[in-house]
Amino acid sequence: MPGTPKALQTWNDLNDRQQGTLAVIYDLDQAADTGRRKAAASGVYDNRPADAWRSIDFAHEPALRDVFGWTTLQERLMWRGWDNQGNGSTMSALERRGLITRDSRPTQFGFMRTVRLTREGRAAAKAGTSLNPGGPRKAALGLRSWEVLALLWSADQRGEYLKWGYSVTIERSLIDKHVPPLAQAREHGGYEITDRGRDFYREHYAAQTAAHPDVQAPHPDGTTAEPWPPAADQLLAEHQHLYRALLTAWKTADGARKTAAAEASAAAPKVPAGLPAPVVAQYEARHKLWCETAQQRAVLAAEHTDGLRIRAEHAARAYAVTALAAFRAAVTGTNPLEDMASPDVEPNTWDEPPLAAPVETGINAIDAESVKLHAAAVGTPLKRRGPAPTRRGRRGNVRIVEAPPKEPGMVLYALAEHLRGHLQGGALVRRVHHAD
Repeated sequence: MPGTPKALQTWNDLNDRQQGTLAVIYDLDQAADTGRRKAAASGVYDNRPADAWRSIDFAHEPALRDVFGWTTLQERLMWRGWDNQGNGSTMSALERRGLITRDSRPTQFGFMRTVRLTREGRAAAKAGTSLNPGGPRKAALGLRSWEVLALLWSADQRGEYLKWGYSVTIERSLIDKHVPPLAQAREHGGYEITDRGRDFYREHYAAQTAAHPDVQAPHPDGTTAEPWPPAADQLLAEHQHLYRALLTAWKTADGARKTAAAEASAAAPKVPAGLPAPVVAQYEARHKLWCETAQQRAVLAAEHTDGLRIRAEHAARAYAVTALAAFRAAVTGTNPLEDMASPDVEPNTWDEPPLAAPVETGINAIDAESVKLHAAAVGTPLKRRGPAPTRRGRRGNVRIVEAPPKEPGMVLYALAEHLRGHLQGGALVRRVHHAD
C-alpha cells in the first residue's frame, strides 16, 4: 500500500481478530491515561512508572472465571466477539509484531497475565481507530468547557440563561481561569455568558470547533454561516424515518402471514364422542371456514409483505444514495442540498440510482468501515481476514450470526446510518476541514 503511513500500514497488516483485540487494549490504555490526568488535576498524583499504570490485566491463571471473575479486557473482548480459546495466540501474534509486551504478577491463588501497549502498538491502534489520528488540536478550552460555553451562547441567543445549580465546569473553567470571566452566576440562580464570553466565543470559534468537532456549537454569525446546513440533517432524518416505518409495516405483515398460514393448516378440533351427525357436521363446517378464511388472510398478507419488501428496499437504497451524496459534499466542501433528494413515497424500481463508492476522508476509522459497508450493500462483501468472531457468554459460546440479514434493505440501511452518524450536526465537515 504505497504512501500509507507506517503506523496505519501496521494496523492494516493485522487480521480482523488482531485488530479487534488491539483496539480493546488501546481503549483501556487511553482510559488509564485519562483517569490518571483527571486524578492529577484534582490533586491526586500517581507516582508509579508508566510500565506499572499502563499495565492491563488480561487473564488469571488458573483460568477459573467462576472463581476469579473476568478481567475488564476479557469483558470487552467478549462483547466484540473475540474472547475465546484463541486469545493467547492473538496476544502472541501482537507481541511478535512489537505491538504489545506481556508480563505477569502474582496473586493469592496463582498469577495474573498482563499486557501493555508499546509505542508502536499505540501508534498503530490510534491510526486505525481514532477519529483524530493526527492527535488533539490545540484550543483554549477543553471539550466539556467548550460544550458548556456553547450552551451558554445558545441560551443567550434565545434571550435566556442556563437554569443550572452549581456547575464545576463553569465555576472552575469559565470563571476562575479567565479574567474577565467568560460566564457569571445570576443573583437568583443559574448562569449566563458575559460580554467577554461572547467575544471569546466569536474569536475562538474556528479553533474550538476544529479541536472538538463532535460538539454542536452554533456559528456566531447565525445559521446562514453554518458550513453544514441543518436542512441536510433533516432530509437524512426523513429518509431514516420512512425506512423504519416501512420496515415495521413489513414485519407486521409478515407476522400476520405466518400466523394465518399456521391457522390455515391447523388440525381439526377433536369432536366429543356421542354427538349426533348434524352437530359433528357443524364442527367440521366451522373448521373448514376457519381454514379457508385463514388461507385468504395468508394470501393477502403475503401480497402485502412482498409489496412492503419492495418499498422498504427502495427506501433503504434511497437513504443510502442520499447519505453518500451528503458524505461526498461534506468531504469536498460543497453544498450537500444540491444532490440530496427527498424520500419517494412511491418507489420507481425501474430507475434505481447507482450506489457510488464513498469518498475517502483520510481518517481510517471512518473510511475502512465505509468501504466494508458499501461492499456489502452492493453485494460484494469483503473477504473476512482471519476467523469469524464468536461471543462467549457466561454459559458458553454463542456464534455471532454471519448470514445475510433477512430484513429487507438492512445492508443499505447500515451503510446510510454509518455515514449519517458522522455527518450529523456538521461533525464531519469540522473534522475534515479543520484547517479552514
